[in-house]
Amino acid sequence: MSQALITFLVALAMVAGVVGSVIPILPDVILIWGAGLVYGLAVGWGAWGPWLFAAMTLLAVLGFLTELWVSGAGARAGGASFWGILAGFALGAIGLVFFSPLGGFVGLLLGTFLVEYLRLKDSRLALRAVFGAGAGYGVSFVVKLGLCLGMVLLWVVWALTM
Repeated sequence: MSQALITFLVALAMVAGVVGSVIPILPDVILIWGAGLVYGLAVGWGAWGPWLFAAMTLLAVLGFLTELWVSGAGARAGGASFWGILAGFALGAIGLVFFSPLGGFVGLLLGTFLVEYLRLKDSRLALRAVFGAGAGYGVSFVVKLGLCLGMVLLWVVWALTM
């Protein structure tokens, strides 16, 4: 396979990853990172490749941590307990694995609601925690989109310096 074709396919995968950060049916950070890894393995690393890929990896890790931390902070601001946040993350992870990123979002909200409702016996307070988690997820969405675009920009610099 030619370097130009590989570069084109990697670029398509990266565009799909950015779209995935907007449309939660597609993978996002992991697709962009994986495309960068494939590029390095297939085309070569060059002088800047290892450094730029390391920076991409750092942004990918920040993307995952941001999603967790900001969603949890939003839930906490909405009144969720540690157990409600933990349940939201657990059901979110299950939803992500079995039902795509949209399932992860639904699992986050459902887990938070269930635990907070059982704890507080008040659906309004449980919904307030859910809205906090949802707002946190929304903020993390914006941050993660920026990180995805940053990863793609790093890859573009890498591809141009090959």
